[in-house]
Amino acid sequence: MQPSEGPRRRMSREARHAQLLETARLLIRADGSDALTLARIADRAGVAKPLVYQHFGTRTAVLAELYRQFENRQYDALEQALASAPDDLPSVAGIVADAYISCAVAEGIEVPGLVGALDGSPELRRIREEGRRFSDYCRAALQPFARGGVLPGAAMPAILGAADGLVRGVMDGMVAPDEGRAALSEIIVALVPRPD
Repeated sequence: MQPSEGPRRRMSREARHAQLLETARLLIRADGSDALTLARIADRAGVAKPLVYQHFGTRTAVLAELYRQFENRQYDALEQALASAPDDLPSVAGIVADAYISCAVAEGIEVPGLVGALDGSPELRRIREEGRRFSDYCRAALQPFARGGVLPGAAMPAILGAADGLVRGVMDGMVAPDEGRAALSEIIVALVPRPD
């Protein structure tokens, strides 16, 4: 007979959901996104597989929620840093670049794995459309420095594309984080058309 561990306490739905997401994140960090299955999440969390299905339904839903969490942390870091930003384009560009690169570095290898696992999926497109807060906030921070207070339509997609590429380079060890921040900052400055 095994010794009693005491009465088991049930977690609230929110606490269990957070636990399962953290388990999924750690699983991706340890084994990569290809290893993520709802069954493995259940096994690692010590719960029954149907419980994980009740919370997420699909593997893609887990990946999408983890990506949303990343985007929210990224936005929060940018918002906090811009609250005390100097009023000049190079400083603001440096803050945007630092928020993007630093948040991805802090997240670790999960972010490229999440993006890779969701790449081309309708879920990733939907998440990016929903999660335009970072892009919109960047645009609002950069527009005062642009000629006529307007960024060209291609500026934000170009900035975010460069940022994603630099993050992949940093995660692959091809680009040092400081080098990635500096390059992204220069790209941002170059894409903001300044008054004549």
